[in-house]
Amino acid sequence: MIAIGNSVSAVYGTVLRRIQIRGKHRLLATFDFDNTIINGDCYEAVGRLLNQPQETTEKLTTLIKERNWIIYMQSVVKLMHEQGVNSTEMLQQVRHLPEVPGMMCLLRRLANKSSIDMCILSDANSLFITEWLKANKLDDIFTAIYTNPARVGNDGYLQVDPYEQQTHCDLCPKNLCKGSVIKALMNCTENNFNRIIYVGDSCNDLCPILCMRQQDVACIRRDEELHKKLPSYVDNIRAQVLIWRDGHELQHQLVSSGIL
Repeated sequence: MIAIGNSVSAVYGTVLRRIQIRGKHRLLATFDFDNTIINGDCYEAVGRLLNQPQETTEKLTTLIKERNWIIYMQSVVKLMHEQGVNSTEMLQQVRHLPEVPGMMCLLRRLANKSSIDMCILSDANSLFITEWLKANKLDDIFTAIYTNPARVGNDGYLQVDPYEQQTHCDLCPKNLCKGSVIKALMNCTENNFNRIIYVGDSCNDLCPILCMRQQDVACIRRDEELHKKLPSYVDNIRAQVLIWRDGHELQHQLVSSGIL
């Protein structure tokens, strides 16, 4: 774990490698995970391992709509435990999730640029994310992951804890305010990023995008949740906005805009 920021605004994440870049012109590319790097939702994917009667399905759907995300995650894990689905089966399901088309190509291109660091900021969990990255040989290209910590308990079942318990932000679920993480990364004098790219798809990606500066770039996935609500917030966004459908289109837009 690493703390990035000052004593007032610190964020904690799983360190994959230390930031090595020095210089004035530095860029941080920050990616959501579900429906941004992978083409789907990892909890929905493992949920398909459940024997779900209609009552259970409706209960989980209600939790999602109420934005009780950590309760939803814990409910899925509890149901898995009750039905005898262990962590090995869950992680196997996650490893086989498909990428958003063209996204791995984009990530590897970014990783080859010495002026760019990359991190993941996600409401999934650390175990799902790292297992997928390892399975796709991408675990060495990200500097850090900011997400809900997870581990396999002594009983062989997954345990997920909230990243935090926050009450200051109504745009984000209680377990993770993504905007606070982005602010801390922007304000960290040790890193000194002069531009941040944020890539996401859902409404909990709105908060970090609203925190971004004029020199930053918000990359919002076309026809997903956040894109559909964008007209209500577009006047409050200072960053440059790019709309993308897949990794190929996003890479083209970043290149044609002179960002890469």
